[in-house]
Amino acid sequence: MNKIKKLITVVLCVSLLLPYNVSAHSGRTDSSGGHRDNKNASGLGYYHYHCGGYPAHLHPDGVCPYSSSASSSSSSSAKKTNTTKKVSKYYWASTVKKVQKKLNKLGYKCGKADGVYGKKTKKAIKKFQKDEGLTVSGSINKVLLKKLKISI
Repeated sequence: MNKIKKLITVVLCVSLLLPYNVSAHSGRTDSSGGHRDNKNASGLGYYHYHCGGYPAHLHPDGVCPYSSSASSSSSSSAKKTNTTKKVSKYYWASTVKKVQKKLNKLGYKCGKADGVYGKKTKKAIKKFQKDEGLTVSGSINKVLLKKLKISI
């Protein structure tokens, strides 16, 4: 019995020395892993998700972009599966992807055109808006799409 206690003690001590990769946030998450981010620390807006160990992200078209069932294309008739928050058509994966492609083509580096509205995309939008004399918000909106000659 004494040997078992020593073994457990050693195992516990060694486990404390192992590096841990912990990312936490205050607040509760919903059943999809979503939570409020009122201070917008993520740069994604007031609500975002953490699914399957992926970085903070949005669910354009109500579907997790990291989900194996998420399709790369979407249409306006696509069924919305996210019941906690309706995503604006400006942030659908298909729209974000078009914006990313156009910004990259114009030299505003927003990373891979993957349809995920993240920090690089927001930064590129802000730079484009500033250069074009638009209101700088980093948001995808009607004015931005018109200036980029993108229709949805």
